[in-house]
Amino acid sequence: MNSNLLQVFQKKIYSFFKTKKIDSSLISKSALNTLKILKKNNFEAFIVGGAIRDILMGVNPKDFDIATNATPEEVRLIFKQSRIIGRRFKLVHVIYGREIIEVSTFRARPSRKIHMSNGVLKDNEYGTIKEDAERRDFTINALYYDIEENNLIDFYNGLEDIKNNELKLIGKPKERFNEDPIRLLRAVRFSAKLKMNIHKETLDEIKSSLNLLKSVPYSRLFDEVMKLFITGHAQESMVLFKKFNLSKIYFPTLNTDNKLSNDFLLQALKNTDLRIKNNQSINPGFLLAVFLWHDVLKLWKKNDKDFPHTSLALNKAIYDSFAKQRKIFPIQKRFVVTMSEIWKLQPRFNSTSTKKIYRLLNHPRFRASYDFLLLRCQTLEISSPIGSWWTKFIESNKKNQNLLIINKKSL
Repeated sequence: MNSNLLQVFQKKIYSFFKTKKIDSSLISKSALNTLKILKKNNFEAFIVGGAIRDILMGVNPKDFDIATNATPEEVRLIFKQSRIIGRRFKLVHVIYGREIIEVSTFRARPSRKIHMSNGVLKDNEYGTIKEDAERRDFTINALYYDIEENNLIDFYNGLEDIKNNELKLIGKPKERFNEDPIRLLRAVRFSAKLKMNIHKETLDEIKSSLNLLKSVPYSRLFDEVMKLFITGHAQESMVLFKKFNLSKIYFPTLNTDNKLSNDFLLQALKNTDLRIKNNQSINPGFLLAVFLWHDVLKLWKKNDKDFPHTSLALNKAIYDSFAKQRKIFPIQKRFVVTMSEIWKLQPRFNSTSTKKIYRLLNHPRFRASYDFLLLRCQTLEISSPIGSWWTKFIESNKKNQNLLIINKKSL
């Protein structure tokens, strides 16, 4: 890198950072190796974005991204264990066993504004590190760290914003949201995840730009909405989701003053965050089942008097709830089956038939349905003894299970 240019960058290193070295032990050995090899081949290379942001905020980073002036094809030639991905903008995944280091080439602003069919500004043009920083969304994500020189390059005062706990867009918010409306949701997600205040100018533009999300393809929009709740900060995200009226747009059933519904939702969000913290798997279909459950429950109770069997009343409630949601923000098909099965298994937990109990126990969706049952018990929607019985049953041997089945009839 040009030494004169670097001296200018160094002036942007704040005094508090001079006394606070980045702990290199927090940086993946694979990322360091990737940097070293790129530099050995005479390319510029920096750790960029979330990893540096997290280290400065006292959080252990999980993923490491590298920005370089090497093209994807050049990176691919250097690293045998790598692959080029992406159509909108090519990236290289450098593979180290189970760990993947993502390498991107410095991007530039397009020479003319061309929007692709997915409603996002086309950005396949390469540029300089300064141009690359300009294309990033938030100031806190535009920090570049040169491990060899121990220099932090900060074009847009990201360090100051970290210090002030402020989430700020690079450039004019209106223009940046028009380039990619998904940044509206990313602002909400980062604010919830990092517990940062959204800068006033950005905040005002979010409130007036929600209509831009209509131009985003459904699949991309759905994935971004779900990221709010499955990345470890679901409770905080839901507060902002409702604050910005996003819940009214996508899941209107969440907008209720009903204490039972709100307690049920809050407990589910807490449980989801806890599972992620404990490195346990989560099923987005489970959370979606929570989102719509009290609409299904309301319709189920209403239908009960019109059907000879409660299962038929529940099936009709499920069909009608999905039909309503489909007109607003359809659930992806891959989750519809999971949600339906979780709901349909709920009345079967009341069975006292030995055959039916063991059939339920061996159902592929039993565990998710059982967790859903416990959630209902936990929030006092239904009596807790049924949940306690099933917990004992699962933990018992065959002999004790049969005794429990006999005693279940008296519950």
